[in-house]
Amino acid sequence: MKLNKSLLSCAIAIAIAMGASFTANANTETKAGSTSELAAKVSVSSIENAVTVKQSFSDNTALVSQDGDGNTALATEIGNNNDVKIAQLQNGNYAEVETTGDNNQQTYAQDGVANGFITRITGDNNGVYVSQFGQGLFQNNEAINIITGSDNNIDVEQGNGGHWFYNMDMRGNGNEIISSQSGMWQEFEVLSLSGDENIIEIEQTDTWNEFKIGSLRGNENEIDVSQDGSRNIITFTDIAGDDNEIAIEQSSGDNNTITFAAVTGNDNEIKLDQEGSNNAIESGLFDGSFNEVTVNQIGDENLATTELMGDNNELTAMQVGNTNEAYMGVIGSNNEFTVTQVSDFNSVHLANFNGSGNDVDLSQSGGDENAILVQSSYPDVSLTSNDNDIDVNQVGNQNEAIVTLAGILDSNANQIDIAQNGDINVIDLMVEGSNHSIDIAQQGEGNWVGGTGDSAFLLGGENVSFSVTQTGNYNTVEGNVIGFNSTFSVTQLGDGNTATITQM
Repeated sequence: MKLNKSLLSCAIAIAIAMGASFTANANTETKAGSTSELAAKVSVSSIENAVTVKQSFSDNTALVSQDGDGNTALATEIGNNNDVKIAQLQNGNYAEVETTGDNNQQTYAQDGVANGFITRITGDNNGVYVSQFGQGLFQNNEAINIITGSDNNIDVEQGNGGHWFYNMDMRGNGNEIISSQSGMWQEFEVLSLSGDENIIEIEQTDTWNEFKIGSLRGNENEIDVSQDGSRNIITFTDIAGDDNEIAIEQSSGDNNTITFAAVTGNDNEIKLDQEGSNNAIESGLFDGSFNEVTVNQIGDENLATTELMGDNNELTAMQVGNTNEAYMGVIGSNNEFTVTQVSDFNSVHLANFNGSGNDVDLSQSGGDENAILVQSSYPDVSLTSNDNDIDVNQVGNQNEAIVTLAGILDSNANQIDIAQNGDINVIDLMVEGSNHSIDIAQQGEGNWVGGTGDSAFLLGGENVSFSVTQTGNYNTVEGNVIGFNSTFSVTQLGDGNTATITQM
């Protein structure tokens, strides 16, 4: 966060220094092309105020009221039926308006110290309503709009404190930006909005909130952001596509961050909600069509990372607790992922690359320090992994489930169902081949399924059915199954049992 937002400070200082010279231009009788009875009606209540009004063509209206010292208002209207109202109170206020087109309407009100406002509008039927009130933090409130297009509607209200509002170089039709900032230190920035019928609504309350969008392109995008708390940050960079809808809410917490690097595609819907403190949502890629991402984090120090490339993907992550981590990534089509973590220090890592039609449901509930890792087509991303159905449920503490769909063979149509109930249960699988059906259930604590030594349990071939049931404590199944049309089943009841399987 920058402590000195002095974008307008030089202009304000110059306006104060040259206030006496500006008053000479306030003669309404010399304004050519003004036919309205209210055209350039000016009221000045102090000696250091300056007003400059320029109007061209017909039926333009400018109403300026200034009270205090060092206020400056400059208004230029080129077109017809434009209406500008400016009211400035107290000291060091600055307003500069330039309107080109017809039927534009601007209304400004500034109350406080060292407030500043700049608007340039090119197009028709644009409406800008700005109200800055209160003393600016570090003597500086700002609102800047540079608009090109038609039917844009901008409504800005900034409360007591230091506020910054920018939406520069807006292009397109039917755009609407509504912002309400209240507190001590808010910042809202939209730099370069292009497209049609975009709607952005932002409400930031309390201190040190920040929202930024860099280059939003496309049609019918709708973004709704609400931050309630302190030092929350949301950053978007380069959103492109059609019919995107993003809704973000960070409420009643501190230091929550949401960062997007790029969103490309059509009909994407992203809903993000964070409640607590020090939560983070990161993503470097949304690419494709019909993607839907929903992330909800309740607690403190949770991290969620999502990446999408492909079509018809749906990712849902909910983390309730503290210091949970969820990573999801997909390249492919028709994937659906669901992650639910309840408690503390749980981790889910899902990287599903080069696959399609996967349905994965992961749940860790009621325990701490559980870990799930599912990797598809890893480490060779040229491999395909299709039609996998993986369901993992872990209840207890320090359980670990590792499934790797990779290797020299394609991994297609796998069904893996894992349930662990207890503490310190471990499953390590490397699956290769096609048409597998794997069912593992471990109940108790200290149960383990894996390869010999520290290696993973290897399954290879076609049409392999693998089932392990362990009830009790500290039971072990190790080995590998490689072959065609194989069936393998192990059931262990009690404690301390060991089964070693080698099938080629």
